[in-house]
Amino acid sequence: MDSFKQNAVVFDCAGTLVEMYRVTKELKTGKIILDADNLKLVTESPGRGLIIMDVPLSLVQNQPEERLLSDFMRQEKIPFGVAYAAKGFDAGDISRILMTDQTVMRHFLETNREAVSFFDDIIYEVFGFIIDSNENKITHAMSTGGKLFDSARSVAAAAAANCDLFIASGDDYGNLNRVADKLNIPQENVIGLCDDVKKEKIVRELQNHYPKVIMIGDGINDILAMNAADFSILISRSNYHTPDELKDAADEIVDELGECTEILNGYILE
Repeated sequence: MDSFKQNAVVFDCAGTLVEMYRVTKELKTGKIILDADNLKLVTESPGRGLIIMDVPLSLVQNQPEERLLSDFMRQEKIPFGVAYAAKGFDAGDISRILMTDQTVMRHFLETNREAVSFFDDIIYEVFGFIIDSNENKITHAMSTGGKLFDSARSVAAAAAANCDLFIASGDDYGNLNRVADKLNIPQENVIGLCDDVKKEKIVRELQNHYPKVIMIGDGINDILAMNAADFSILISRSNYHTPDELKDAADEIVDELGECTEILNGYILE
């Protein structure tokens, strides 16, 4: 990797650069959870994994409500990735469970209608589901609408003065590339469908090329990357659960993205 800069900043995306409004449906009860904390839902039960589909919004919206999710993913060849998993989850179970699961597209259409109505200037729409290896079924359907945090452009521009910028996220490439374009981050520096292990691997690979690698994130799926990074900043917001072990992994903890610029400058220039 050729670079003219001595440092790299790796941003998580959802919840870090993009303000998210997540709407999740508990399939057993039919309960709609507004502004859901999906990572917390995953950690509440061993064997759960959060699966993100790399799928255009228009393709989902055009589906018949009663079409099976499994048929949709198989026939349309929908890529997917594990964004985060609790202990006991086996990614090899996904295909097996989908073969018999009866989840239909209606649940994603319902959650999407709620998710996209929250913000006026949405640039980010994500579809996914929580699957449980122990229960052998999909337990939740999820849709998300998101917009750039007001400070995202200024933080990225300030960081780019001394750093090469990267995005490593569990979300799909379509959304991530739109964010990257808004922030002048090269699309070749965007890595999507990442779980916590892949994020850590990205940080360690970048350390082969940069003297300092900084990780900025907000969720438990950033913890391994934060531990691996030379310096890490955790954005801990009051409306989402931040486990103590995630706080312990961070070198600095802030309430919002805009605080990162001064901290980055202080670390890079020290």
